[in-house]
Formats: sequence, C-alpha cells, structure tokens
Amino acid sequence: MLGTRTLLVVVMALAMMGLACSTEEPDAPVAVATPFKPNPGTPSEAPLPNSWVVEFTDEGFVPKRLEVEVGQQVQFVNASGSSLWPASSIHPTHQIFPEFDSGTPVGEDGVWAFTFEKPGFWRYHNHMVPEYSGLIVATGGDAVEFVEPLSLDIGDLNFKSPPDLTPKALTDLFTNDVLLRQYIQDYGPANTVKLVAEAGDVVGQLCHERAHVTGRTAYELFGAAAFALSSHECEAGAYHGATEAMFKDRGTVNLESDVQVICGGSDVFFFRLQCIHGVGHGLMAWTSYELYDSLDLCDRLEIDRDQRACYSGVFMENVVGGLSGTMGHFTDYLSDEDPHYPCNALTDRYVPSCYLFHSTRMLLMFEYEYDQVADECANAPEYGRYECFESFGRDLAASSLGNPAKGLKQCHDTVDDPTHRVWCIQGSVQARFWEIGRADEAIEMCSLATSPQEKEGCSWMIVTRARELYPDRPSLEAFCARLDVAYQAWCTR
Repeated sequence: MLGTRTLLVVVMALAMMGLACSTEEPDAPVAVATPFKPNPGTPSEAPLPNSWVVEFTDEGFVPKRLEVEVGQQVQFVNASGSSLWPASSIHPTHQIFPEFDSGTPVGEDGVWAFTFEKPGFWRYHNHMVPEYSGLIVATGGDAVEFVEPLSLDIGDLNFKSPPDLTPKALTDLFTNDVLLRQYIQDYGPANTVKLVAEAGDVVGQLCHERAHVTGRTAYELFGAAAFALSSHECEAGAYHGATEAMFKDRGTVNLESDVQVICGGSDVFFFRLQCIHGVGHGLMAWTSYELYDSLDLCDRLEIDRDQRACYSGVFMENVVGGLSGTMGHFTDYLSDEDPHYPCNALTDRYVPSCYLFHSTRMLLMFEYEYDQVADECANAPEYGRYECFESFGRDLAASSLGNPAKGLKQCHDTVDDPTHRVWCIQGSVQARFWEIGRADEAIEMCSLATSPQEKEGCSWMIVTRARELYPDRPSLEAFCARLDVAYQAWCTR
C-alpha cells in the first residue's frame, strides 16, 4: 500500500503533468525566485559542567521535553548514527527563535551548547531529520514576555484592479509562489484569493491549500491587516494561512485577545467560525504538531462553540499535515494500521471534532476505496459517526463540485444505511455552500434528492448554513423563498 506522502506526491505529480502541456505565453509579469537563505546560526558555547543534557538518538531527542530555568545551559549531544542540527521550529526557516540554531550539522558524538536567556516554549527539531522534534520550557527569570497588542491598522493601501487572466496565467498563479506574492502586493489579498479560486477551477484542484499560502504571504506583507484585507473564497483558506503566520510571529502569549481582534469583527457568523478554525491550524503548526498541546490551547478560549471550531482546525491540520504542504513537518498522531487513530485515543469531548476531518485520512489509507471508508465510518463510535459520514460526503464533493446529481449518486453508491446516506449528503451539500454565491448548486442538490428523509436532511443543512452566511433577515428570507414550501418555515425558527 502506498504511504500517505507517496500517494499525495503521485496525485500532485499527475496534476502537474497535465498542467505542463500548455504552450501559451503568460500575460502576467514573470517573477524571479529568490533562493532561501538559512540563518547563519549560533556557535556552540563552551559546555558547562552542571548544564542539562539532551541526547539525539536514532529514536529522536531524549528527553523530548525538558524544563529549565532561564539562564541555564543545555547541551545537545549527537548520540545517533546521523547528523544533528538543532534549530528552532518552524522548519525550514527557524524564525520563531532564530538565535536557537546551530547553523551547521553536529557530527557523531559532537555537542552544541546553548543558554536559554528568556522564558517561553522553545520548540525545536533536527533540521537534518525534521520529523524529530523536542521542547525546552524555560521558566523564571526577571524578564516578562510582552507582545504588543494586535492591531488591524490598514493604513493607506491602494491596490490596483487585477487584469483578466488567461488559463495559462491562472495556472502560473496557482503554482508559482513568487508570482503569487507579487499579485498580493499589486492587487491585494482579497483580489488575489479570488483569482486563486478561478485558478483552482482551471487546474481542476480545490483551492483551499493554495489560499493558505496566499494568507501566510499576506501576513508577511501586511501583518495583522491581512485579516481585514483578505476574502473568504476557497473555504476561508486565506484566513487560515494568515493565522498560521500570526502564530509563527506572535506565539500564544495573547491568544484570547488576539482571537477577539482577528475573528470578532465579522458580521457573518460562519466566517467568524472559519476564522477560529484557522486559529486551530495555526496552533498545530506553532506547537510542532503536538496534538494535545494544541487542544489545550484551544480550551483557553472562553466559549464552547469557539473551542470546538478551534479543535476542527487542529484536527484538519493534523490530517493535512505539514503546515498545509510545507515539507519537513510530520505528525505522530496518525497510524498506518489503525484508521480511527487518534480519534479513538481521545476523551469524548474531542471525538466529534476529530472525525469531522478524519475520512480524508481514511481515503488516503485505503487508496480511495470509498466502500472501505464508508464501512469504517459505520464502525466509528456513536458520538463521532455523524461527523465521519459528513466528512466523507465533503471529501466526495471534491470530485463532483458543479455536478450536484453526481454528488447524490456518490453517496448512494457507497453508503448502504439510509441514515448514514443522509449524513453523507449533508456533508456533500454543505461543501458546495461555503459562500452566498454558491447557493444555486446547494438548492439544486436538495431538489434532486429522492427520498423524503434525504430531502429533509439536505434542506435542513442548507437552511442551517444560510443562517450562518446571510448577514440580514431580508437576504435570508429571499434565499428561503426558493426552497420547497415544506422547508421555508425552518428559516424563521
């Protein structure tokens, strides 16, 4: 069986082979890539006799977590048969604590010593084998970590209107990071993510992950203003990416207040939840894919609904893996043998949120054998079964967007139990209704449902989503007037 990363590489390679066939010249400016320059590194200090020791073995760092006092030294000893390059997370840029970086490999039996001069969670990895990571918790000292309050000051920005792009130019935008950055600078994050959505249609791929890159780049260029300048296309991916970048930049010192600033200003309830979902993505990246640490941080949010939206981002990032595609990031919280892990290793509170994105993992594990995924969702615990089938329906929708009849057929062909099939249809239809402009397809899908149970479940899902999406009562009522009369009353409940 192909491994997860191998299968993902094969899928992406086939897509890129198809894109390479075009011979049109781009009508957009061509950008030249700038090579990545690593940190210069910090030379090893002279090892002190009473300093702490962390060994890097063939199994990873031992101990993986170490608590020290500010001002204490730690010796990182290479006790493995490979090279060691201790460096601050996030790989490969090492920018959260750039001084915590040996800069060069440490050979066998070599030592790199470093003194931790400020308090905090110093997450690190072996740059040579980045799936191995560790954590130094530095406490005490006179210094108090302070981060300036987050500001959404946009300033005097005047973006140009974007040009009409050929399919070749849209393809370039979807694949060229430097060109993407230039578009964000010239046309702004909102216009760029809309073009990314168009590009996704051209290349035949979901644009969510590319929008993540757009959001991260926007934060690099405009700081927290990226949240006010972005748009919600591509399942709010730009907001997710900007949140990842914010946690790389700021950590979690002011988590609650930062979330209120960036997620509290939307008039649309659904977009607020998507923003907090993005916070979960960022937390998972910031903690170097430590699932339980990320969930604990989500629990610091005050409202239960916000906590659960945050969980969903954590679990999605765990499945997607590696900061939405950045190489060198790995999670310990997936299994090649157990299709339900980690959902079956969590306390009950987290289980529904875990299964809400876990069918994606099952699809990769079973090499897109849909019947096997449906069987495993049926074996999920009762309090996660609905979410598993909803997740499965959403995943199926990725290959039937724009064709609601096909979406219904996919659930009919793969799910035998009538109740489970309704849940699959609900997942498929909500995946088509992330924005007001996609209401037509959602309404059509529900109208095509055959059994009363399916039609009712589908209609309930899109009414629920409409309540979250439409900003005022008149626009919601206009949407509801297009539904079957039997379901219009749900809009006023």
